[in-house]
Amino acid sequence: MSNLSITQSRYTCKAYDPTKQIDDATLDHILQALRLAPSSINIQPWQFLVAANDDTKAITASSMTGSDAHNAPKVLNASHTIILCTRTQLNDDHLDKVLDAESRAGRFRTPDSKTARQNLCQNYLSEYAKTPAKLSQWAEQQIFIALGHLLLVAELAGVQATPIGGFDQNLLNDALNLNSQNLNASVVVTLGYASDDDFNKALPKARLDFDEVIRFI
Repeated sequence: MSNLSITQSRYTCKAYDPTKQIDDATLDHILQALRLAPSSINIQPWQFLVAANDDTKAITASSMTGSDAHNAPKVLNASHTIILCTRTQLNDDHLDKVLDAESRAGRFRTPDSKTARQNLCQNYLSEYAKTPAKLSQWAEQQIFIALGHLLLVAELAGVQATPIGGFDQNLLNDALNLNSQNLNASVVVTLGYASDDDFNKALPKARLDFDEVIRFI
């Protein structure tokens, strides 16, 4: 399957079959690929929470009320739900973990090259930290890079997915005690297999014309 055909076949699942579960090997494949998602300066300002049982899915669904209530059945019936969280503190401890991972991977030929990399990242982060709102926005932007990565990986694995922004962020943060962990729930993604009631799988994909969204300058 070509890269283009993958993007053509991918769609947003609207209803899941609760009797169909993602096997462990497929789930591990998806999560391992998600871990490899790119981010600016490789900062990886995230943690991905996997709701894999009825209790944690119910907690997640409880944040979808009022006008967002239509999203709750997706969470309850999907095989798994992933909560993509943004780290609210990108401190030296986090940067040290990133640098240690890069060191173990063999990215530094000399101690000086690691020091130079550390200085670059610290300077980059300190500039953003001058405006906390800007740092928060930049960190959350990385989450949506990971989101796109996840959606394509799921399609490659033959698994349907639904990105969900319709939930009460404060409710979910409180329910999972995320604030005390310096995490903020940014987006929810359900994973599983479509039910026969999923009207969207039979509909043709519709996007704006190429010339409407792509311009050479």
